[in-house]
Amino acid sequence: MLNQDRAANGRSALELDPALCDLARLKSRDMFLNNYFSHTSPTYGSAAQMLSAYGYAFTSVGENIAHHATVEKAQAAFMSSSGHRQNILGSQWTKVGIGVWEDSQGFVYVTQLFVR
Repeated sequence: MLNQDRAANGRSALELDPALCDLARLKSRDMFLNNYFSHTSPTYGSAAQMLSAYGYAFTSVGENIAHHATVEKAQAAFMSSSGHRQNILGSQWTKVGIGVWEDSQGFVYVTQLFVR
């Protein structure tokens, strides 16, 4: 969906990085397990701190997070928010990682990590 939104706005696709997806999934799981919703994790700190701690090489990082009924609704919410939309459509990014964790009511925590 993210790359479909990029294409619809004249942007090239971002490479889906499996290692970055693992980290995004850890962040989504962490929000669920520790009952918080924030860009700063009590476990991992900021996105930059988390990536560095796991040895992921990057020069810049951006993060989108959502807690919605479905991943489709999360993506629609991202695209309707100017800051999240800027991350999705940003030409500065080269790779993306997407992580989803489902809570006990079936809602999803979605984390999108953007890097270059």
